[in-house]
Amino acid sequence: MVYSNIYFGGIELKKVRTKLSLIVSAAFTLSFIGILPPQLMAKTSDIPVVETKYKTASDNAYTWLKTQQDSAKLDGTGLPSGMVDSFEDYWGPNLPKQISYTYDQGVAAIAFLLKGDTNRTKNVLTLMSKIQGSDGSWCNSYWNNNLSGQELIKNVGPGMWICLAVMNYEKITGDTSFHSMATKYIDWALQFQKPNGGISGGQTYASGVWQPVTWSGTEENIDAYAALKYFSSTTPDKSSVYESAQNRVKSFLDNIEWDNTNNRFHGGFKNDTQTVDPYVPLDVNPWGVMALSGASNPHNYASSLAYIENAKGNASGVGTLSNPKYVETLTAADNGKTMTLYDFDWESDNVPYSSDASMGLKGPDIWFEGSAFMSCAYYMQGNTSKADSIIDDIMKKQSTSSGESLGGIPYSLMGTNNNYWHMAQENCVSSTGWFIIASSRWNPFTGEYLNSAIPTPTPTPVDTSYGVTKTGDNSAVIWFSPSPSAAWADVHYVVNSQNQLNYRHDV
Repeated sequence: MVYSNIYFGGIELKKVRTKLSLIVSAAFTLSFIGILPPQLMAKTSDIPVVETKYKTASDNAYTWLKTQQDSAKLDGTGLPSGMVDSFEDYWGPNLPKQISYTYDQGVAAIAFLLKGDTNRTKNVLTLMSKIQGSDGSWCNSYWNNNLSGQELIKNVGPGMWICLAVMNYEKITGDTSFHSMATKYIDWALQFQKPNGGISGGQTYASGVWQPVTWSGTEENIDAYAALKYFSSTTPDKSSVYESAQNRVKSFLDNIEWDNTNNRFHGGFKNDTQTVDPYVPLDVNPWGVMALSGASNPHNYASSLAYIENAKGNASGVGTLSNPKYVETLTAADNGKTMTLYDFDWESDNVPYSSDASMGLKGPDIWFEGSAFMSCAYYMQGNTSKADSIIDDIMKKQSTSSGESLGGIPYSLMGTNNNYWHMAQENCVSSTGWFIIASSRWNPFTGEYLNSAIPTPTPTPVDTSYGVTKTGDNSAVIWFSPSPSAAWADVHYVVNSQNQLNYRHDV
């Protein structure tokens, strides 16, 4: 153990005694000391806190997400659960809905990472590990005040976003603590893979019994492809199974879900009738660009972006199933700002406004989360001006009011039906989290920047003051003196030829 002077930004912070107690197996020998030093390194962080012209807006979005996590408190204790409350909305005065969607937890975890807040990401992932079913599954949503299932449906896609959050966490921090949680979920999901390669949507709790759904969503299979691609390369004992499943999912997306005539993705596949789902939601297209680009592709997935821009509706300018319309120019009633962004889908959102008691209004709308997807896809294609113009317009509805709303971004502008559900107008995790992702130029499907891999600084070995001291038959102490220029030190070590372990010491 040593005392060392630790500096950040050239300013001495404090004297730190640095040690790491390491518990190893009984097979530990002193030869471990001989293999450790080459892997013991101190380096500045590679957590991608991207400083762009959107820093203030991104910081405000981060503040809002923190508020949503801190407000999700457990009944009885009043302590934060670790979950992030999905919406800033109420059933009545001081009566929050207290619902946390599983997909939103994955998005928030990634957004926290991009702001350098690994602790909040760990809080989310730790909570998800605690409520994971014994079979590996998660419900679509939970009551964050008591952690019971809220929507008793287990769709494959939302849980895959927890796996993608784990992937991003591992690639950024090197910590593999949640790896088995992710693979347990993937193992559960693979039971739903069909002969055509697509993974069906999971299960629904119909009549008090868990039953498989009859459809396979393009969106969910894009999620699964990205997760399988990473975990097949990082899980040796499951590599062959995951790689085979990954290739079958890719075949499903390439050969069944890609529409060669219109250069777009279909919305999914109906396994009961063996027909393609005629719905064409927006998100499958930018997600396909982000998740599948760089793979061995028989199609130009980026051409779907042009399809979206050129889909102008019918002769009257109204979107229909055969002639969709996605781009909308609308004015916010509360601040009078006009924005040109993207709608969720077509027909129901682009007919004259009319009341629908079960699903809300019909008519043109703006979907802020989906618009952030489009910004990411354009930036990935090198169209920075288009990507920025989308972010600029999203910011027109970002809350600038002081208090709990600061930084939040709503789910939709008008609150219409999107053919699947009634889109809320409240600030939400999905739109706000994706704003951070888009403004950070980050690809959550790969855990890399949208136009390049993560810049990995060349590790700087620590000075000569480091080593390992055996303290017992099955324990040792690693001691080191961090480099003066390091904001923290990463220790990568191997015990008895097992998987690499990682420890980060904040200084």
